[in-house]
Amino acid sequence: RARYLRAFGGDEIPVPVESIAEDLLGLRIELSHELDCSGVLLPAERRILLNAAEAEHGGEPIQRHRFTIAHELGHWVCHVLGAPAGAEPKPSFCRAADISQDADRKLEREANVFGAELLMPEEAVREAWASNADVEAVAERFAVSRLSAQWRLYGFGLVKERPA
Repeated sequence: RARYLRAFGGDEIPVPVESIAEDLLGLRIELSHELDCSGVLLPAERRILLNAAEAEHGGEPIQRHRFTIAHELGHWVCHVLGAPAGAEPKPSFCRAADISQDADRKLEREANVFGAELLMPEEAVREAWASNADVEAVAERFAVSRLSAQWRLYGFGLVKERPA
């Protein structure tokens, strides 16, 4: 996020996750009607595929795509760019079970944390909460799902109830 802001400027909240992927990192984002998961990173092709069926519900855009993109960027930054020299990057499938907070796989948890930190920077979340202590308002401010916002707020100890 900091690298993007240095390159392109602006106070970018909500974080322009699509621009970070495409303009900064040179990854293409495409919708696919054939995925059986939320998203997939194809490192050799520099592509992120998103499940087209999860793009809208009743004509309204679903914020899950933003988190899926941020999650796949976590795989790109941590597991492709951060891989040992000569390692062959493998596709990363983003299934609902893999991106849940309770996912027990290390790489998926790491990508989840990366995604949450990218979309909802701690200082900005704390400021948003201080100005309006409402989970829905925070979710709207960061253009994320209510569940994502609640997990982030819970992680900072700003809400007491653990998200279901």
